[in-house]
Amino acid sequence: MKRKIVSILLCGVMTAGLAAGCSSQESTDSEGSSGEKETLDVWLPAKLNGEDEAIWEEISQPFAEENNVDIHFQFISWKDYEAKYSSAISTNTGPDVGYMYVEMFPTYIDAGAVEDLTDYLTEEDYETYTVLDDRYKIFGKNYGIAQGGPEAVLTMFYNMDIINEIGETAPETWDDVIRIAQKATADTDGDGTIDRYGIAQGWGQTFYQDLNWNWYSFLYQAGGDVFDDDGKCILDSEEGIATAQFLYDLKNTQNVLPEDTMSLTNNEAYEKYFLTGNAAITFVSGGSSVFEQLESAEDPFEFGFSYELKGPNGDMGARASVDQLVLMSAAENKDLAFDFIKYVTGPEGGDKYHELANAYPNMVDEEWYGVPELEEPYTQAVETSIRPIKAARRATEVYDYLWKDLQEMMNGTMTPEEAMKDVTQYANSLDYSAPEE
Repeated sequence: MKRKIVSILLCGVMTAGLAAGCSSQESTDSEGSSGEKETLDVWLPAKLNGEDEAIWEEISQPFAEENNVDIHFQFISWKDYEAKYSSAISTNTGPDVGYMYVEMFPTYIDAGAVEDLTDYLTEEDYETYTVLDDRYKIFGKNYGIAQGGPEAVLTMFYNMDIINEIGETAPETWDDVIRIAQKATADTDGDGTIDRYGIAQGWGQTFYQDLNWNWYSFLYQAGGDVFDDDGKCILDSEEGIATAQFLYDLKNTQNVLPEDTMSLTNNEAYEKYFLTGNAAITFVSGGSSVFEQLESAEDPFEFGFSYELKGPNGDMGARASVDQLVLMSAAENKDLAFDFIKYVTGPEGGDKYHELANAYPNMVDEEWYGVPELEEPYTQAVETSIRPIKAARRATEVYDYLWKDLQEMMNGTMTPEEAMKDVTQYANSLDYSAPEE
């Protein structure tokens, strides 16, 4: 298969599940554009609560001035992110520097759209960065540099006021979660309707993003995975079916999820029920913004958190993203583009980014800018339970199919076993072969 064909297929595959479009902003250095200056186009997700443009301009300004370059940013919504890239790459209108998460990498590597950084990275880089080890490699190579340590980590939060009220202690296992959730679900004001739930969880997201909070970590805790080392889907395994059964039972057997769980995203369920003190447990990204929300809640309560929930056999796993800045193969000045990546991930620009965005360290001996009480448990969990998802070809198609089947399962129209077998059959009917050179 030639790369031109791969590029055409790339657009068709990636746009099948998502509508094209983007929400973008643009910034340049303060001197404005001139004929003598080079230009760098940088595409990033909009993820800093509306402060993306301001933060990135502050970080990049010194680099722009020193290198006499105009830097143009586009900040794209998560929902439109893959569609924006697939459309641009297929028409050769993409950025010089991009931002990719694990699910995206295989398709763009096969299309020849991102550069292998082996010839760019030095021994000093491997000694300085903590994010260039095997966990961050795709198909055995470094194709990018992560701006921070593992982030968007699946975190179990629990309401200690509720847990104390029902005579329980902080949950450590699936069995604990089930027992606490059942005891916490109650009609607290005596009007005959449930107004407090065991778990705040939403299953209404329109695309597969909420697999991050509703699936991967539970699968790891059961001892399973989506793909094996050869890229074959293995969700019909005992571990995959056990995970699906655990989640199915929360809604359909134990009845500990909100009645409107199928119409809410997971974040909406967290805000509507857990943040208001009306749920005992929730599973969300444990970043600084969540801690700020909880500490400034209208009716604050004592809460705890953990990255180390154990499954039925004692396995742990907390899904984390390893999103990375990448050098796009179409960049006209690859050396300049890579220098920009090094700057904004390294000691000067990277440290400033971590300070402004409360991001986790990606370099040795770097100052901690996150929530103080997170530092010790996070650092420990990086070594024990925090892990990224596994890169695999055709993964985005599989995740999209998986999410839809899980929604059907949670609605009660498929059994857990049927859902896992159906996804596995679909996934393994796809062509996972790498393109010919």
